[in-house]
Amino acid sequence: MLRKTIAFFIILITFSAIYADETKEVDTKKLSEAIGHIIGKNLEDLGFELDLKRIITGIKKGSHNKTSPMTEDECLQALAKLQVIANEKICQKNLKIAEEYLAKNINDKNVIEIEKGKLQYKILNEGKDESVQSYNSPTIKIVGKYLDGKIFTDVEEIINLTETIPALKRSIIGMKKNERRQVYIHPDLGFGKIPPCLNSLIVFDIEIVKVDTNTPLSTEEIANKEKVF
Repeated sequence: MLRKTIAFFIILITFSAIYADETKEVDTKKLSEAIGHIIGKNLEDLGFELDLKRIITGIKKGSHNKTSPMTEDECLQALAKLQVIANEKICQKNLKIAEEYLAKNINDKNVIEIEKGKLQYKILNEGKDESVQSYNSPTIKIVGKYLDGKIFTDVEEIINLTETIPALKRSIIGMKKNERRQVYIHPDLGFGKIPPCLNSLIVFDIEIVKVDTNTPLSTEEIANKEKVF
């Protein structure tokens, strides 16, 4: 975080001349507040609290080239230690939320459980024809998000089932063409404590566009492609 902040100011200073409009006066009060706002947003993202008054004191002393109470490396090491502690607290909180959600979600009559308390799905749209097998390479539309609705992926792609996480593979096998599922994955079967997931429950909205991309196109699919072109 500290290195990112330092890098930001280097970039800001380096490229300021490119965007400078010499016909306009600079409101240094607004600029000062804006820079403080950027620093404040970065501090909020840390996940733990720091002493704002001390930060301001450090800025004042630094602007007068006074000695810092810590070297940059010591500062980074301390921040890293605090980040580990903060992340562990977040992991514990997210794990509890995930398990409570899955325990409640199974009460929905439309929810099917693949693995007890760990992996569930709901069919949003029925498919037809053949279904995905473990050896297929289906083309899918997939949206991955957290419980708060924040999206971390939204793509249409060919997926190799041998290379994806096992829980996602298990959720896709058996899906038919044009079928849509909403899949709920416990952090133990998802991305665990790896940032930025931090033991969050993962929700995937999946649609099968083509069961096996390696198979020839059907007459209907060829006709649809010809319409596009």
